[in-house]
Amino acid sequence: MNLRMGSNIFRDVQIPLLWGQRAVVQDEEGRLSVIDLSSREAKLEVLSDEPAEGAAYSPRDDGFVVLDDRGRELYSYNPRDNVLSSISLGLPECQVTKSVMRIGGNTFSGNRVVGSAVGIAVTETSVSIGAPLPPGLAKLAL
Repeated sequence: MNLRMGSNIFRDVQIPLLWGQRAVVQDEEGRLSVIDLSSREAKLEVLSDEPAEGAAYSPRDDGFVVLDDRGRELYSYNPRDNVLSSISLGLPECQVTKSVMRIGGNTFSGNRVVGSAVGIAVTETSVSIGAPLPPGLAKLAL
């Protein structure tokens, strides 16, 4: 996959931003899409700043909350500011604008990641650039 997120360039990368077990991608208009890779099959949750068809969600004043199959709140998404905020996933907040990516207290701008399975990997305890693909994730096909 070759794309730009913020001012960061990803070339020959399978997943540009892995937020926990969710792939996050940004289109040319700056809209985000989020794909859950935690199960056997990938599940689209957010498509171009909107809840994906069939995704469980609850509206909020500033966007919406993505729910799991049991109705538990997982994370919120504010499409105006492109901010993903964990509710029960234990992940740092993530914001992708046209110029920067902010993950927790880290800001990424003007980076180039080439030939890595994961461009930026975010876990509960770390942020890594150029990470391997974690085991057990669904295959992402875009």
